[in-house]
Amino acid sequence: MRATIVGAGVSGLTTAVALQNAGWDTRVVARETYESTVSMVAAAVWTATTIEPQQRTRLWAIESRSRFTSIAEEPTSGVTPLAQRELFRTGSHSSWWETTPYLRRLEATEIPAGFSGGFAVDGFVMEPPIYLRWLTERLVGSGGEITRGEIHRLEDVGGDIVINCTGLGARQLADDPMLLPIRGQVVAVANPGIHEGLSDESDPDRISYAYPRSAELVLGGVRQAGRTDTAPDRSDTARILADCVRLDDRLAAPSVVDVRVGLRPGRPAVRVELELLADGRPVVHNYGHGGAGFILSWGCAREVVELASARQ
Repeated sequence: MRATIVGAGVSGLTTAVALQNAGWDTRVVARETYESTVSMVAAAVWTATTIEPQQRTRLWAIESRSRFTSIAEEPTSGVTPLAQRELFRTGSHSSWWETTPYLRRLEATEIPAGFSGGFAVDGFVMEPPIYLRWLTERLVGSGGEITRGEIHRLEDVGGDIVINCTGLGARQLADDPMLLPIRGQVVAVANPGIHEGLSDESDPDRISYAYPRSAELVLGGVRQAGRTDTAPDRSDTARILADCVRLDDRLAAPSVVDVRVGLRPGRPAVRVELELLADGRPVVHNYGHGGAGFILSWGCAREVVELASARQ
């Protein structure tokens, strides 16, 4: 049985590998290879998330973390453990994640000046250029195919089953008006010696974070719903740099390496669902992850495999 996965971002590649591991003959077809997808712009950390539908995303996130634990043992994967502090400036926030072993409330001595509290998160960082290449090599090395091509209708895609991992493209391909772009921008800087992840989402419209990678520190960010321009915005860069100083004063005069912009596939809730195409073949949708594509990737892929296998 052949499964054709449409889309080559983190969701598409992860789903293709998961299907291949389950015995499917897998082929990925995409307009762009992973190097040109929004996944390359993502902060790409495993951390607490409240994206909807929470009952399912909790399971998907925890399953993904379990997979990252194993993948991190492979030195070429680009996945490494990352201790994080999620800070807030006011109030005494709570999180369902406190019921898991992966999050705990910070002690007073762990809270930087200017913040009232926060959580320690036991997470991971997935460096997109390395990790997405690792997924690609894993897929192709085991007999999978990746083909570039413009897809205008899911019915035009070959295979016994079609997997729709097209992100924002699903607005047209799946006729889903609930999808909308959420513009993101990050600033890569030389790392001044920061080895833990730091974030402040006290204001959901003005988030800031600093996540270390092997050769850079990624600073963010913005969530601009409905904005579709992908050129770096100098005012956004200035705002990100100014806000990140509050996270760590070593970021007062950073050396900027790059500025990256991408459009997240925003949706009120992630869609992982099976339906039938006009020609009667099954299609499994896996899109709408917003900024949580990496966090949910393996959990969503496992559910896609279950839905696809039930149609064999």
